Amino acid sequence: MRKFVKTMLAAAVCVACSVGVAQAKTYKFATNFPSDGAPGLLLNEFAQNVAERTEDRVKIKFFWNGTLGGQGQYLQQIKSGVVDMGVVNSAELENIAPELAAVNMPYVFPSTEVYAQCFADPTVKSMMQGYVADKGLVLAGYLNNATRDIYATKEMKSIADLKGMKIRTNASDTYIKMFAAIDAIATPTDYSEVFAGLQQGLIDGAEGGLAALYEMNFAQVAKYGLRTGHSRLTDFIVISTRVEKKMGDEDYKIVLDEFQKISDKSMISVDAHMEKAIKKAIDEKGAIIHECDTTPFQKAVEPMYKEAAQDPVKKPLLEAIFKIQGRTI
Repeated sequence: MRKFVKTMLAAAVCVACSVGVAQAKTYKFATNFPSDGAPGLLLNEFAQNVAERTEDRVKIKFFWNGTLGGQGQYLQQIKSGVVDMGVVNSAELENIAPELAAVNMPYVFPSTEVYAQCFADPTVKSMMQGYVADKGLVLAGYLNNATRDIYATKEMKSIADLKGMKIRTNASDTYIKMFAAIDAIATPTDYSEVFAGLQQGLIDGAEGGLAALYEMNFAQVAKYGLRTGHSRLTDFIVISTRVEKKMGDEDYKIVLDEFQKISDKSMISVDAHMEKAIKKAIDEKGAIIHECDTTPFQKAVEPMYKEAAQDPVKKPLLEAIFKIQGRTI
């Protein structure tokens, strides 16, 4: 009898151990960010906090710098559940959820404060989540990536200087129309191909965060910048809907909570981090950056708003965002 009890106790311990091991999982996270940029630092902080709060039941393995391909490629892997989560920007998501084009509109967010206010609004958050719910995705958070400007292989001092230039944009109808409005040649290109494209003359410049001149060493091939502030591309933190079942309710709630924390923190910390990187690009890499009058750009894109006001797909979210700001389409 005593031998039987010992055997049963040993078996129970083994089962408990095996259950504990089964609960501990590593989740794949894809991004085209470097690990040491502003968003990368926040994501590392998120992973550390999740591991601590779940007692290592949830560990995050990052695939940085587009290791798993461009955003369009790994988005498909997230949808299918092959990759658990990742950062996918609003321009890429616009291709599968056209309603999100509203957040990509030029000059839709006049400041970081307004941007944060809009993205914290329960109605706006619910609407955006609804647009991707049937795609097997959850929008778990978002990262402020500061305003987007232009960097190029030739000096630019005004919006007029962009005319005829081949400017790399995201593969988004909104971004393509935005640059066509100022007679630039929008050239959709994957971010991983920007350096080579600039180096080989396939593109004259690119729109994006000027911090990339330092963080991605783009100043080596394109040292000129122009502050246009034409948009605020949102980097959404996207999770496969299959993840909740894998994690269980308790750990899943912790993950969502930690994503929300870095979302809020990004609204405070990212702009300052980006400005430091821009200053380093100027001081250490010889970048030359000009301010400019953006009025011509803003006037040129006014027809995009008139079009959106008549578009039943884009209009609802844009109206919700404008309502918060006290604006009308």
